[in-house]
Amino acid sequence: MRNNSSHSEPSPAVPSSAITPELTKTVLVVDDDPAIRSLETEILRLEGFRVLEAEDAADALRLAREASAVHLLITDYSMPEVDGLELTRQFRAVHPKTPVLMVSDSLPLLRDGGEDLDHVELLAKPFSFNDLLGKARALLDAVAVPGRKPWCCD
Repeated sequence: MRNNSSHSEPSPAVPSSAITPELTKTVLVVDDDPAIRSLETEILRLEGFRVLEAEDAADALRLAREASAVHLLITDYSMPEVDGLELTRQFRAVHPKTPVLMVSDSLPLLRDGGEDLDHVELLAKPFSFNDLLGKARALLDAVAVPGRKPWCCD
């Protein structure tokens, strides 16, 4: 019998149709600036990603070794002691197929500096929520579909 009362039935906390692929993806966010790291982390968590945070390369590499899987590394380029490129090289020894999104406020210098940027996407600071999420999803989608290459910033 149908209930015509004004009270609706409680809905499940997370309906199965609402479960997105992001819920199974782990992103490692590395930035020495706590405000930026917190912002990136919050954006990703609100979209359903599992997020690990690190303030420097040493912390990031420890988390990478402890994690069963890291699906995406988002790192700042300019960090003290170990920069984002060196972190990427060391990280890939642990997770060789994980895509990397490098965030920097000096992209023109980075692009023209002859740095090894193979398989690394770039995102300029300042960026919007949509920029961060768009790049993250594009990198994750490219890995999920064999043979598909991620779009790149020009």
